[in-house]
Amino acid sequence: MTTSGIRRASPPQAVQKIRDGAYAIQVLLSEPPNADWKRLFYDIQRDFPPEFPPRSCDISGSVLRFRSDAASVGEKIGWIDRWIVRANEKEATLGARTEEERHRREELVREHAELAELSKRWSNL
Repeated sequence: MTTSGIRRASPPQAVQKIRDGAYAIQVLLSEPPNADWKRLFYDIQRDFPPEFPPRSCDISGSVLRFRSDAASVGEKIGWIDRWIVRANEKEATLGARTEEERHRREELVREHAELAELSKRWSNL
């Protein structure tokens, strides 16, 4: 993880209509979180509104997905942003990662940027 921690790197995007008025929404994270960070993120969700229950977010690689109606996406993004900040804070208090893991994370971030650049270059093909 970078020194600033994991961040939301994109606005919400509707990726699938689940049923009338309900959608699968995704946001990109600045980097793929490790298992410890994910655990902290999910543990923090004990502080949640009834319409956004714990574990209703799924993280795969650097993509975070959740379900929502169109009207409450903004509110749910607010919750997600708070949970991300709190997970970063909790992780920072657990101590620094080993040098090897830090290098591995930095390499993943560079690889993610390289893949994004290639995809951008090919977007008009």
